[in-house]
Amino acid sequence: MFQGRQLRFLFIGFAIIHQCVYMKCELNVSGMRCGGCELLVAEALGEIDGVEKAEASHVAGSVTVSYDPLKVTTEIIKTVIEEHGFKVKE
Repeated sequence: MFQGRQLRFLFIGFAIIHQCVYMKCELNVSGMRCGGCELLVAEALGEIDGVEKAEASHVAGSVTVSYDPLKVTTEIIKTVIEEHGFKVKE
């Protein structure tokens, strides 16, 4: 066998680095009436894998989202907003 010797293995690991370029979209949204509506929309969007940041304004009637286009699309973002009872205007 290996009398008196140590057998050593050197493991060289490779890391795959995913460089993410976030996209930003601003959507016109109707139906938000208060800060609670803003919070509801922002939290719902924040739970989507690939959404980095979501901000909603009932005063401006808009939602701004920074997202990874490799993980999520604007159609998914729009669907989530509408599933929470608000209307995305084109």
